[in-house]
Amino acid sequence: MAKTYEQYLQEAGNVHLAYYLEAADILGIKYTVITHSLMAKFESNNKHWYIINTATPLTNTTSTTIAKRKNLTNQVLSYSNIPVPKQMMLKNSKEALSFFEQYKDIVIKPSQQLGGNGVSLLPKNKKQTEKAFKHAYKQSKAKDENKVIGEEFIQGQNYRFLVVGDSVVGIVRRKSAFVVGNGKDNIKKLIEKKNIERKNNLLKPILIDNEVKQRLENLNISLKYIPSNNEEVILRYNCNLSTGGTTQECSKETHKYYKDLAISAVKAIGTQFGGVDIITPDITKPVKCAVNEINYNPGLRLHYKVDEGESVKVAIPILEYIAKNI
Repeated sequence: MAKTYEQYLQEAGNVHLAYYLEAADILGIKYTVITHSLMAKFESNNKHWYIINTATPLTNTTSTTIAKRKNLTNQVLSYSNIPVPKQMMLKNSKEALSFFEQYKDIVIKPSQQLGGNGVSLLPKNKKQTEKAFKHAYKQSKAKDENKVIGEEFIQGQNYRFLVVGDSVVGIVRRKSAFVVGNGKDNIKKLIEKKNIERKNNLLKPILIDNEVKQRLENLNISLKYIPSNNEEVILRYNCNLSTGGTTQECSKETHKYYKDLAISAVKAIGTQFGGVDIITPDITKPVKCAVNEINYNPGLRLHYKVDEGESVKVAIPILEYIAKNI
């Protein structure tokens, strides 16, 4: 009898590793959990490899460094004629304000970070820009003075392309955290209810943080606002699953242009595997777009825990590729 995901999760102790264990059983690949909640060994055709959380043997040191440092990713992709947002390192609040005055619609984010922490989108004035810079600086993982990046805001929706070798094995539209009104509860209560649903789906909660408060302020409402029945309120600009976002599977509607772009982006930084974030206003045809960043050890959950459409067991083609190519 086939195991459930919950059983794999209990065995692995890690949400991402659990998907790889399930895929290994489907493919007939032997595995052993070496360190619970962290690492497993996989064996096939007299070869073996390890997966540590989300890290696979497909990513090398140089490509990892490029992907981790958002400014390097931007430079490498630009050099390879791949569309990217205009970007600038910001050393202080004064430079942040200058960048804001130049581009108006901007993003301020740490040069190195995980899960969208420290990212502020579309500050509207001097006060918000200074606050965004301080927030990014505090959350940055960078060890040198290049801690914060100013970036041109690209209009459109955010899509994650999971690339393995010469193939795109998963595409999801990423939607920012939101609530839908019922005409009775205020936004704070709606968030509490939504977080119960997310917990049941093994997803992280929507946090009421600086970005949510800024977003509501920009909408001229507060946490006490009561949305009307079926009124949707987008709570943040950031669309990470870890900050309350949802995903919609959209492979069938995606134009080949974007798939080729994602594959080219992964190859440009010198790796075989990555999660490519592309922003475009229309996924069905080639229009002005940009590659926002590349994740060197992408999580798989956003392809399995889709809010709309069918989930894609992306761990299967990833393991198949590793077994054939390492």
